[in-house]
Amino acid sequence: MVHLDAPMRIDVVVDRLLMLMAELNDRGESRLPAERALALQLGVARGTLRKALEWLQSEGVVERRVGRNGGTLVRQEHPVMLLEGLDPHAPFKVHRQLHRIQGIPALLNEQGILSTTRVLRTEERGANSTETARLGLPPGARVLVILRLRLANSEPLSLEQMTLPAGRFPNLLDRSLNSLYELFERDYGVTLAAVDETINISRASASVAQLLKVTIGTPLFDIDRISRDGSGVPVELSHDLFNATVTTLTHTANRYADGTGLNDDGEHHVSAQFH
Repeated sequence: MVHLDAPMRIDVVVDRLLMLMAELNDRGESRLPAERALALQLGVARGTLRKALEWLQSEGVVERRVGRNGGTLVRQEHPVMLLEGLDPHAPFKVHRQLHRIQGIPALLNEQGILSTTRVLRTEERGANSTETARLGLPPGARVLVILRLRLANSEPLSLEQMTLPAGRFPNLLDRSLNSLYELFERDYGVTLAAVDETINISRASASVAQLLKVTIGTPLFDIDRISRDGSGVPVELSHDLFNATVTTLTHTANRYADGTGLNDDGEHHVSAQFH
């Protein structure tokens, strides 16, 4: 039996619950243990546990039901996505060169790292005003939205939401969505020729923390991306979240041949270290 030495803070209980829910998700399960058993498992008072569950319920992470089939269920809906030092002894690094247009599976495989993609959600819907403007779509256009979790050697690497013009990629959602850039070129004749990326810092919400297996508030590299084809037409609008405590960004820029300034052929690198 677990003995309680001192009251545990609710935020600590929330983080432990998120880790437990991530483990359940890996096993294909969605129901948390009953309150009494869960409190004993976590070593917390039932009152503290209830407050943590109420907070997670308010964030939309869990659903609490009463009755014969009641209990606490991990919600299957996943979020639409609107610094600490690195461990020098981490087992491997993932290097992402931002000057190269390359999908995550190809990038990882190139470095001998096992790549896994989990498609969390797909949908086709009408484009909102932001998507219409940034993708250069006509009024009433439809888009495809794909939410994917990327893993490197089974460790969560990034959460990606990609928005695409539906008219340019008919029947895309019926296909395998593991490596989209290869699919674009092979099946639709669309080659990405240019990418604009904006990198910000945000912090993990409860639902994002659950998916990336980090604690709430963990720093994230928040990358906003627009990709264009050879004619300059926008093809992809993406939003990526990388755990900033295991990821570092570096940039190298080169001068023009005449020495007058910096060109856009500089190298941008993302490397991820896993503890």
